[in-house]
Amino acid sequence: MINPDLFQFAYVPGWFEHLDMLAEMALPEPWRYRNDLSGRKNTRTPILEKYINYVFKSQAYEHRNAVSTGDADDFFLLRNEYAVFNTGLLSRYLKPIYAYFEKNKREGYMHDWCFRGFVDDASTQLKYIHPLPHKPFSGLQHGVISFIANWPLRVNVKHILSDPDNLERIPHRFREFGNLSLLLETSVEMMRRYAMVMPSLIVAQVYQGQIQYLMPLCLSNPDEPDLAMTVTPLDGYYLCSTCLTLEMAYSNARLLAKPTAPWLTELVE
Repeated sequence: MINPDLFQFAYVPGWFEHLDMLAEMALPEPWRYRNDLSGRKNTRTPILEKYINYVFKSQAYEHRNAVSTGDADDFFLLRNEYAVFNTGLLSRYLKPIYAYFEKNKREGYMHDWCFRGFVDDASTQLKYIHPLPHKPFSGLQHGVISFIANWPLRVNVKHILSDPDNLERIPHRFREFGNLSLLLETSVEMMRRYAMVMPSLIVAQVYQGQIQYLMPLCLSNPDEPDLAMTVTPLDGYYLCSTCLTLEMAYSNARLLAKPTAPWLTELVE
């Protein structure tokens, strides 16, 4: 059984340094927000940190729920002396990058495993390990269906405005608007029409093992997104019932692929 919390599963010394090394090892992309006022400890690679933690958790759950040992190994390879999972990232030499753990043999430590670092498939540490785990979310990516812009959208405004988490994500200056419900519905419909001529505006994300979509919402200036709406495909229509900050939307989208939509890429550096 793999604990889905990385730091409960393994002793991880020098975590931020490992993330710095991974950022340097992987194909170049931005791993921090342009305007980050969160005060977080990791200021260099916060997006990468969240990505790796989510991938670890996802692969741990998939391993737990697999119907056979072979299927479980596709997600997370766990043996007596080592453990490995595929990060989903490629090195600058276009090689898959893996997270590698070894059995913790030091007495007195609470963790059974010790994180040894990120390595590509040519590493000596993986020399005798075959086959290696699959890329995370690979099954989902093969089945991604493009957003269908002419499907109707149903906005659960009551849930959005009554749920504290949803409401907190809406910029403060809009929360007291008497017509906020109408503003949300109008913004969703406007973006749906934009998506008919600009399909790349809508970005896929993964949530609880299923594909959803992310739609930018412009509540005042039509050229400046204020937040994102999750769009869940159902039977011939889409349900919109969750708002996300733009930073949350970027992190969620990055799980499937490096975002390319301008409304997301302008957030990072």
